[in-house]
Amino acid sequence: MKSSKRSAEPQGFWAYGYEFDPPIRRDRTGPMEALLEAGHNRALLARGVWEGRLINGDDITHILVVSDGPSQTLEVNHMLEAELRRLQAPFQVTLPVLIAGGGSPGPNSPGLPLKEA
Repeated sequence: MKSSKRSAEPQGFWAYGYEFDPPIRRDRTGPMEALLEAGHNRALLARGVWEGRLINGDDITHILVVSDGPSQTLEVNHMLEAELRRLQAPFQVTLPVLIAGGGSPGPNSPGLPLKEA
């Protein structure tokens, strides 16, 4: 019997973020937005969940990702990080945090720790 990479029902939802310092100018975010949409569409085709949202203000740029697993090594992550390096945009990635399903974090759970990108 074959085991599938993704089950029919997600075992939980995970969130992590890309943080930029300094923020990225709005006129340079087009390729990132296209990659985020492609990642979402690819996950839908695989009956999975992966959604990235760009938050870009005057003094802050973040990408928030919600997915059905904690992995940050998916093809879309690699493509996004390659684009960020091409843009010479310094960034850090937070560690994934369980936000729903599969149990819940306790009241003393830490915030979003950073891992070096």
